Amino acid sequence: MKQIPRLLTPEENFRFQLVQAVAFEVPIDYEKEKNSHEDPVVNENCRKIGVFSEDESVMYGCLLYNKYRCHFDGGEMLLGGVGGVATLPEYRRNGIIRTCMNFTLRDMYEQGYAFSFLYPFSMQYYRKFGYEAGNAIYRWTIPFAELPKRNIEGSVTQIFPGESLEPLLEIYEKFYEGYNLSSIREKYSEQMEKEDLMKQKRYVFLYRDRSGVPRGFFIYHKNRTADGVIMDCMTTFAARNDFLFLDANAFTEMLSFIKSAFGSYYDKIQFTTPASISLTSLVGENNEAKCEKICDGMSRVINVHKVLEMCRCKGTGQFYIEIIDDILTENQGIWKISFSEGQHNQVEKVAPDTKEKADILLPINEFSALICGEKSAEDICWMPNVKVRCKEDEFGKIFYNKKCFIAELF
Repeated sequence: MKQIPRLLTPEENFRFQLVQAVAFEVPIDYEKEKNSHEDPVVNENCRKIGVFSEDESVMYGCLLYNKYRCHFDGGEMLLGGVGGVATLPEYRRNGIIRTCMNFTLRDMYEQGYAFSFLYPFSMQYYRKFGYEAGNAIYRWTIPFAELPKRNIEGSVTQIFPGESLEPLLEIYEKFYEGYNLSSIREKYSEQMEKEDLMKQKRYVFLYRDRSGVPRGFFIYHKNRTADGVIMDCMTTFAARNDFLFLDANAFTEMLSFIKSAFGSYYDKIQFTTPASISLTSLVGENNEAKCEKICDGMSRVINVHKVLEMCRCKGTGQFYIEIIDDILTENQGIWKISFSEGQHNQVEKVAPDTKEKADILLPINEFSALICGEKSAEDICWMPNVKVRCKEDEFGKIFYNKKCFIAELF
């Protein structure tokens, strides 16, 4: 079966939406979407890819990727957030998504991207395309009875629809500034500005410290479960809530306010934090509180050269790193990186006949996890696909744990 992958035009959005609706079994206003090509909306930050039959009468499958500016080791890179991966049922198991993903990764490389990220239905499946588990989070579920109780020196106010979300953006920027892959936003949430949160029964509360400076916020909705009534602050595709705080004091004062104001109406609160943050000593009793560690997504390096040039190394050193990447062959080969304090990294690809010089061999999956900081040199012994040849005791100069998190959903 011949497969033709290509970028979709804005006029073809109907075909994209139709495949999405069928694949994910979601409702669609067929006539409205069919006629929407008469006034197509162009989104410069979203590229849609389809895989077609030879005569293009059928679109077998499709996906999209969104453009984000992201933090990486003190610099700024482009990240492609992949979503909407779908195939029509009658064409599944024919390599449609492989064709689509290969085209997409090539397109990202040519568009100057350094990273990609996605939320997989199967991690093993997407490892075939060079992605590796990342974005570890802690999911907290805390009974209100165990929340800390203390006098609140700051203040908490509700933000109503139409009021400025600028304080939320300010807190977001400060919180995620040092996190690799976190997106650089111009607004806290364009989607929230358009939504009727009151109609959705979602509520926004802003915490300010005693000097009046915004230091935290939470967005929640009520979730009735068999385990009780939950104040749900989780960020999900269905409701993009949030729970952010800039320091331990903001966190404990927010929880104290929540216990005081909502204790009669809720049984538990649920929220997530990056796995780099330990809250155990701040969460009341901890007897009934639950904290689950989850790998919430997968990352991939798109351009090894760009990433090695930008990565922040420790001290002075030089490595020869052999990369395996069968999809983006520009990444494949041996890379020499030289670095020293206060200097830009020097990176070059060396001739294949210098293979014996390689200090380490890394598939692009493992390289992605290590260079982003999700894994460190100490984890290499648990990576059977990585082959260490020499300088094992020095890998901590380039592969070490860093804060790494992306809050976007796509």
